[in-house]
Amino acid sequence: MWTQAFADDEDVQRRMNRPENEIPTALPMNRVLVRTPDLAVALLGLRAYTTGVAFELVARARGFEDPDAGNRLSSVFWERRPGTPRFLLGVEFADGRRASNLVRPRNSDDLLLHSGAGSGGDTSVDQEWWLSPLPPDGPLRVVLRCPEIGIEETVVELDGTAIRRAGESAVVLWPWEPPRHEEPAEPTPPDLPAGSWFAG
Repeated sequence: MWTQAFADDEDVQRRMNRPENEIPTALPMNRVLVRTPDLAVALLGLRAYTTGVAFELVARARGFEDPDAGNRLSSVFWERRPGTPRFLLGVEFADGRRASNLVRPRNSDDLLLHSGAGSGGDTSVDQEWWLSPLPPDGPLRVVLRCPEIGIEETVVELDGTAIRRAGESAVVLWPWEPPRHEEPAEPTPPDLPAGSWFAG
């Protein structure tokens, strides 16, 4: 995602993911972002750290008339083949800075928005997201779009000030350290009998 020119920058590394040296502050901001007769998308479990905010997006669909169509939730969230519909997520800070899952960051001070672990299928998806840095005071706009599953471009505002204050009160357990990049050790072969197929 990041170019090598700033991938080794410790400040960038520190905000690439949720910091493992912190206990975040949870925010009571669960919010249904989109709801139609057949679909709902909600933002759940906001957890603020000193360097950003983690949250989960959940999508639920009643079902699709054509099971072979490319508009199933698993397709729009995770497939990247040409022509496949794509779930778009963006954020905009009160100061005008933006990020989305459509555009990769180019500079070390760009906003970082990326997905983490996810699970689900055709009618149910749970996807973790990470946004860094913390938003400034003012509204934090969340933008969604995926007309193929009935989501026209939708903007929902969250309280960026509350998120920022929560991040400032996260508990730092010990100083952050950059990840160690160690070469993996060569695996030790198992002790096999001479006649084993695996011994050949």
